[in-house]
Amino acid sequence: MPGIRRILPLAISGLLLIPNVHAAAKWDCRATVSGEWECLKDGIPVAAESGPGGTITPERQADEPAEEQPTSREESMALPGPTPLVAADPTAEADSQADADVPSPPPGGTGNSDTPTADTTAQPATEASLTAQETGEAATGTETEAPTETLTPAASTDRAGPGKRDTSDNSASVKAAREAPAQPTADAGAIENAKRRAEPEMTAPTQATMPESSTLRAENKSSDTTDGGAAASTTPAVSSQPAADAPSAAVETGNRSAKAASETVPPAIAAPASPVLPEATAADPRLDRGLNWNQCSGGRLPLIARPAPADDDSTRIEADAADLYRNENRAEFAGNVRIEHANERLEADRVDYDRNSNTLDAEGRVYLEQPGLRISGDRLHYQLDQRSGNTQQAEFRLTDAAARGTAASAEMLNAEQSRYSQVTYTTCPPGNSDWLINAGELEIDQETGVGVARDASVSFKGVPFIYLPYATFPIDDRRKSGFLPPSIGTSENTGADISIPYYLNIAPAMDATLTPRIMSKRGLMLGGEFRYLTEKSKGVVQAELLPNDSERATGQSSSRGALNIKTDGRPGDRWYYDVDLNYVSDDDYLDDLGNSLAATSARHQERRGDIRYQGDGWSLLGRAQHFQTIDRSIAITDRPYYRLPQLLLNLEKPDQAMGLTYHLQSEYVQFDHSSESKVKGRRLDLQPGISLPLRQPWGFITPKLSLRHTRYDLENQTPGLDSSPSRTLPTLSLDGGLYFDRPANWFGNAITQTLEPRLFYLYTPYEDQNAIPDLDTSELGFSFANLFRENRFSGGDKVGDANQLTTALTTRSLDRASGEELLRASIGQIFYFRDRDVQLQSTGAAVNDDSSAIVAEASARLSRSWRLQGGLQWNPHELGGRTERSALGLHYDDRKGRILNLTYRYTESSIEQTDLSARWPVSSRVHLVGRWNYSLLHEKSMERFAGIEYDSCCWITRFVVRDYRSDANSEGNLALFLQLELKGLTSLGDKIDQLLERGILGYRSDD
Repeated sequence: MPGIRRILPLAISGLLLIPNVHAAAKWDCRATVSGEWECLKDGIPVAAESGPGGTITPERQADEPAEEQPTSREESMALPGPTPLVAADPTAEADSQADADVPSPPPGGTGNSDTPTADTTAQPATEASLTAQETGEAATGTETEAPTETLTPAASTDRAGPGKRDTSDNSASVKAAREAPAQPTADAGAIENAKRRAEPEMTAPTQATMPESSTLRAENKSSDTTDGGAAASTTPAVSSQPAADAPSAAVETGNRSAKAASETVPPAIAAPASPVLPEATAADPRLDRGLNWNQCSGGRLPLIARPAPADDDSTRIEADAADLYRNENRAEFAGNVRIEHANERLEADRVDYDRNSNTLDAEGRVYLEQPGLRISGDRLHYQLDQRSGNTQQAEFRLTDAAARGTAASAEMLNAEQSRYSQVTYTTCPPGNSDWLINAGELEIDQETGVGVARDASVSFKGVPFIYLPYATFPIDDRRKSGFLPPSIGTSENTGADISIPYYLNIAPAMDATLTPRIMSKRGLMLGGEFRYLTEKSKGVVQAELLPNDSERATGQSSSRGALNIKTDGRPGDRWYYDVDLNYVSDDDYLDDLGNSLAATSARHQERRGDIRYQGDGWSLLGRAQHFQTIDRSIAITDRPYYRLPQLLLNLEKPDQAMGLTYHLQSEYVQFDHSSESKVKGRRLDLQPGISLPLRQPWGFITPKLSLRHTRYDLENQTPGLDSSPSRTLPTLSLDGGLYFDRPANWFGNAITQTLEPRLFYLYTPYEDQNAIPDLDTSELGFSFANLFRENRFSGGDKVGDANQLTTALTTRSLDRASGEELLRASIGQIFYFRDRDVQLQSTGAAVNDDSSAIVAEASARLSRSWRLQGGLQWNPHELGGRTERSALGLHYDDRKGRILNLTYRYTESSIEQTDLSARWPVSSRVHLVGRWNYSLLHEKSMERFAGIEYDSCCWITRFVVRDYRSDANSEGNLALFLQLELKGLTSLGDKIDQLLERGILGYRSDD
């Protein structure tokens, strides 16, 4: 008789719920501005009067039973407005062939187990009576407050009639709900015994909307009940047992699955009276739902899409069962409870909702999600208005910081701040805890982006290596004051080298870093960096001071230092300035204390200040420029001149009268020098010009005419030479080219192949320039681009005489689908129609070759990963020819971490070197890195390093051994570098990634 055993607890529970739980038809109520309520019943406006506390008193229909007056224990204490309670129905259509109806029990009375019936529908009542007798417990009408469990039946059908539920269109399966303290009809022992003997039933989810203080919204999605029906009263599978009528709260009965409504409902499962609450585990799948831990870094991770709340000020609740305690102004929800409030979400097995304080008490598989934070635990107390609460045995996720952790207790202070005790914290993905912060207390402030840990230790691979009684750290990209990761290394110049920087966040657009540096060989150095950023300017100031260098030789100053200032900005519309000042205390400073090849190979420290105005087609530049030469091998007479000051006015006006373009290059500069014997003075250089560009799709031609006038006012001029020399020279050029193309095929790919011949004629007459010193002039390097320049010298001191024609040919292969250049090859040569008498040195002999060296360059994309580049300058006038310059580079980059660069460079009599660099993975996490720059001319290695980097999901370590020298004549310097980067937390050791980016073409660090 399993069916009979099921009925008794259901009937008893239904009777007990009558005074407390009330059902209604489909209601949709909202609070008006005046504080009254506007309600819809099944979409039709219903006249209502405001009862005490703002309750809704719907108009009754003719066939509806009268209201049931509350008992002495159930005083009229209604929630403000219709309180939503939802029973969703996943069952099929109501079975209209039910044999009989179970009569409604009398209001406030007990179930009558002896009620006879003419068919099988009498069976539940009979068995209910038998069950009560078996337990020896008699049903009584006395008041007790022992809660009982209301169980959920399968779908059933009642014939419509007075006092019954009308389910002819779609029956409602009422959900299991925990009993409210009310008037029981049997003692707790009998009820509990009956519940233990009940067969399981499947419960359908319940969905409700519980608003904040004033706004209330209720919506019935499925079956229709009378205003006085008890929505939470339960009925057997074969029939519906209506409850007595009472003043109703708005109830919605939602069918959450259309598919379930067309299928046979399996036996229902009774909810346990005291559900077993699972402990919070580290594997709650909801915590990582929608997160992509494969990124394994401190970057932002995507959040799962969440449904928007029904209203901005409402709380939406879904559950398998629900009870409403009107006198206590609260409700209980059980079974797959899901609550959405604004942009927050709460999930649990059971939730008690207190409307007076707007608080929730959740138990069993509790999960809370706020923007940027997710927490799971075994229990949670939460205040909806303040967004504050606490839980125990919690696990959390910081979704914006891609971090996770556990805590013995967690307290949400508000929407942005939270506090934890006995905490672990890491950015490693679930299942990986290679590094951990263990702290007695942890505070997270998402508003300021700062975490505060107390009694904290950092462990790596289970080994603690840092203990901090108090520490703060960033949880996002925002800046904060505090110690930065130390840098630890060693080299032959400095010995053991440790730097401990401290960062000062002075203002949102201003900060500073103080860096004490301890070198075992040289002593203590203090370094500092100041940065600022405004709407119109930015700048960086760096300074270092070593008061007493113990390695300095006798007679040399032991106090050493350096200063660098860089700033630029826009003080006004079209005005720009740029300042770059550099200073070192002595010539050996960079060799001894610099840590990069670029710094140690510098020969001059520039000090420059520019101010520029940009007009429409013209610009004005004012400059002051000075140099500090730090290479003592450079003679003082060979050091560069200073420009104090330099003024440049340039103009470029295209599309003028008849299509002409106007040009102007002008300069005034005063030169100074550190040697008193060098020629100094002022120079004025003016070069106006005019050109007529003519362009067509098949080619172009551009004639140009210019006139250059230069005048000097010199001091310390060579005896016998004019101290105010001048020069005026015209220049005529004609530049033209054609464009041919045809379709072709490149290894099975459709391409467009082009052929682009080009001619460039240049004429400049000869003028004696021996009286003009070489202040800032040098001979340009020979390259394909320089074949088309109007002057073979840089600067304004020399204008090369020319009567020459440049011939060049370029071919390209372009992918027809993407337009990408697959191949480019160019070759060119200058043919001279007269000797070149003007040379860089005034006493230099004329060059009488009838042609220049041949210049060629090529670039090819061999595949998606391989690229080849090369250049050649070949002199055909030597016997058998002579290569004057050459370069060849082969580059491989598969965009998956494999990088290989092979380069050869040659310049006659000055440079011949090979350069090999690579980053190559030997496994998914281990990469080998290295570079070898070797001088074939001096038979020495200029720089070589080799190392290994291990890239785990949440940490990276790099180790590099480096040997380098500043020039071919200096001694090598051996250095060791070690870096450990804990992703999302800190980096310890040297900035090896910066060294690798400089030394390996194509290398990019993950951070």
